[in-house]
Amino acid sequence: MRLVARFALAGGVILLAATSARGQEVPFLSEAEYNALAGEVSGDLAYEHIRFMTQFHRPRGGAEGLMAVAQYVEEKAKEYGLEDVRLLRQPYGTPAWNARRAELWMVEPERALLAAMHQAQLHLADYSRPADVTADVVDVGAGADSADYVGKDVQGKIVLAYGAAAAVMRRAVWERGALGLILRPDPTGPQAIDHPDQVRWTSVPVASPQGNAATFAFVLSHRQGVALARRLAAGPVKVRAIVESELDPEDRWQVMVEARIRGADVEGQDLVLTGHLQEEKFSANDDASGSANTLEVARALMRLVREGNLPRPRRTIRFWWVTEISSERQYFADHPEEAGAIWLNINQDMVGANQGQDLLRVQNVTRLPWTRAHVFEAVAEEVIDFLVRSNTASLPAQQAGSAAPYPRAVLSHLGTRHRYNATLVPFHLNTDHMTFLEAPIGRPGITFTNWPDDYIHTSDDDLWNIDRTQLQRNALAAAMIAYVLARASDRDVPPLLAAASRGARTRLAEAYGLATRWAASAPAGELGAAYARGRDQIAVAAAVGVAEVRSVSEVAGTEGSRRAVMLEAERVAAEGKARLDDLARFTRAVRRRTPDLPALSPVEKGLAQMRPALVGGPKEWQEKRGLIEAVRGLHFLMAFEILNAIDGARTALDIYRLVSAEARAAGAYTYRTVTPEAVEAYLKNAEKAGIVRTR
Repeated sequence: MRLVARFALAGGVILLAATSARGQEVPFLSEAEYNALAGEVSGDLAYEHIRFMTQFHRPRGGAEGLMAVAQYVEEKAKEYGLEDVRLLRQPYGTPAWNARRAELWMVEPERALLAAMHQAQLHLADYSRPADVTADVVDVGAGADSADYVGKDVQGKIVLAYGAAAAVMRRAVWERGALGLILRPDPTGPQAIDHPDQVRWTSVPVASPQGNAATFAFVLSHRQGVALARRLAAGPVKVRAIVESELDPEDRWQVMVEARIRGADVEGQDLVLTGHLQEEKFSANDDASGSANTLEVARALMRLVREGNLPRPRRTIRFWWVTEISSERQYFADHPEEAGAIWLNINQDMVGANQGQDLLRVQNVTRLPWTRAHVFEAVAEEVIDFLVRSNTASLPAQQAGSAAPYPRAVLSHLGTRHRYNATLVPFHLNTDHMTFLEAPIGRPGITFTNWPDDYIHTSDDDLWNIDRTQLQRNALAAAMIAYVLARASDRDVPPLLAAASRGARTRLAEAYGLATRWAASAPAGELGAAYARGRDQIAVAAAVGVAEVRSVSEVAGTEGSRRAVMLEAERVAAEGKARLDDLARFTRAVRRRTPDLPALSPVEKGLAQMRPALVGGPKEWQEKRGLIEAVRGLHFLMAFEILNAIDGARTALDIYRLVSAEARAAGAYTYRTVTPEAVEAYLKNAEKAGIVRTR
């Protein structure tokens, strides 16, 4: 990573790196274009959208609250003048569930309200069934294993437990006849110490594999759970559980809203900005913040275009507000031809975190996986670098007489004056950009996702957790990245090529650094393997860099520009070969010899004979991807990359070398270690699932 302006905690002191000219010079845009964007994008307005959304519990599959926020977004998109606005009601696998009332009363030895949905929606586990029962409470500890029930009769009673809801439901209700559950956090877990009043979002199963229906579960905070456990230890406790809810097996849907700013003259290179609407109440940060920011980016860009302050982008910008991950997969399954029209994706998921609430929180922005190398990453990095540096204070600037807190401050009207603590990180999944990255769609996508976050999926993810200033900075970053790429033409090739070239050479330099370290430190008996590993690292990094540089040709409109891109790609490839020679010279210098490369192992020889190909399109992948059996020890993100690397040309050995080099670049702490045996096993499992063919 090339970001310099970041903080580190050292003995409780925040250390700030100095800003530089890069924090004052706008990348890719003119001053007028930047000022137009920075002046229009509003974190305060995005916050008002969040204020509306947090009124509703909006889980997946037929939730009335989900439809309410989708209709709100649809209405706002039309109000803002966005084009081709539509609300899609898509099929979904889970029945619609909606709750009207839920109360848990202690009735003996005294009457007291323990938990109620009108206090906090999350006191009732999703998919809880209707009930009005009065029964004794039995404390079963974790309640997830049969041993927790030894000597305890729970039939016709309600259990207090801290195990996973599905496991407790199975052991207590389905196997032993309990009426329902009261769930509390693990008393030894971090939530108990750090967030004793936090209520976590929980759901009970819709049904068991044997067809058993779940009953209900109330969810308590740690403080409430401890109090109830102590009352039980002192003597019998009887409660009344009241649940009024509806589960409709015939009503199965999810929702997606789409709007556009139509491009002026380029087709088949649409940019898509995404945020997801579904989550629990309140879900202010996850992901009302991303949905609100996507709406604010759409409003700001549309207004600037309509009023003539920015030229209409050449490429269409789509805005999708979705049911997380499943909406996009369903959309591509229903419209497989649409995948070819998509160029790039920018996702916002958790972009409003008030970083003063927890100094560990960082606004992470993902890099692209190596299989999707593209100049897109270089643009994102330069924009984030600019905004971080321009919103970080430095002592030299103050000593130079500057009265401003930051070189080019981006501050909302009612937000904090915190610095912008953001950085690029290795790619991860589990939010909407993955649906663009993954086979068989295969489009570059990034996500803005703050992490770590102790408030996600809890009653603490409320409005007090949101900072309008961070909303504004993230919305501005997304708008800048989107507009730079959407308007890119032949005249933008030089700065884009420079950015891609810097990214490619940085990756190559990092690979060479790893290779020399391995060569210098390997035990004598392992030098050959270390040297071979280093050569692979350099060769793969060079190939990924070449792909990043070549992607600039996608905006090149003249033969001269395309030629410039190809020449730069050739220079990167040549530098990769030169680094291989440098590694040989370095190894001879420090180890007195250049070792022979070890022979391929039997597994590697087998991989060299395999040339995998993808089978089926989006519909088939939606149906079968879940059938791929995981391989023990293989990080699921690297398994994802194995599938992404299949292009019909690479051998399985090529895929192993690419994915293992990517994992090594991030470090075993991030992606573990990829072995040829794991790649072979995963490809076989994918073939068994019916979405890969090996030849």
